[in-house]
Amino acid sequence: MRVAIAGAGAVGRSVARELIENGHQVLLIDKAPASIRPDSVPDAEWLLADSCELSSLEEARLQNCDVVIAATGDDKANLVTALLAKTEFGVPRTVGRVNHPNNEWLFTEAWGVDVSVSTPASCLPWSRRPSRWATWCGCSPSARATPTSLR
Repeated sequence: MRVAIAGAGAVGRSVARELIENGHQVLLIDKAPASIRPDSVPDAEWLLADSCELSSLEEARLQNCDVVIAATGDDKANLVTALLAKTEFGVPRTVGRVNHPNNEWLFTEAWGVDVSVSTPASCLPWSRRPSRWATWCGCSPSARATPTSLR
């Protein structure tokens, strides 16, 4: 599978490593030059770009992705990324990282999010065990039933 991850911070890089170990192609996208660290995940593709910009997602060839994971530290950016991935590029599966618990209600299929992952409730402990991310995004052999949100 080809997976694009918006957000190349600690969570995004950790998820990328897990997916690559399981044989998937990964593209990490981040708008912050300091986050572009190809040496940290050498087998990933890297793109310095804003995942909220349509032209950036065109450059990333999102239409060729099976999954998009919006894993930035900004809920607005994650929602926009997921919505564009679904509506403009027809990406079959999206995963959205929720950073602020009050925003969790927004991370639904109406906003292009198939699976939401709440950072305060679950992401930080699981960033050390990113195989759960692989399961949620459908990139794991055991991925059949997935939660729609975590609280």
